[in-house]
Amino acid sequence: MKIQRLTTKREKGYSAPDIQEAIDRLGRLEDLYEALYAEQDRITADMERLSQAGRTKSATYRQLFASKMNVANLISRMEIYM
Repeated sequence: MKIQRLTTKREKGYSAPDIQEAIDRLGRLEDLYEALYAEQDRITADMERLSQAGRTKSATYRQLFASKMNVANLISRMEIYM
């Protein structure tokens, strides 16, 4: 589902007819960004525990590695526009 754009891009910056709605959405996007970093930290900690237990070849470790890469990709994509 494509979201409805709340801002209009101008030559220098952006404008929004409903500033409060735009601020609310920006706040939710910032919440998402923070949640992705928290998830990345949790995944890294879980991977470290498995690594210390010698389980780097386990399916769980590999799934966590894939999740870590996906989260890192999302963070990178968000940072391009921040």
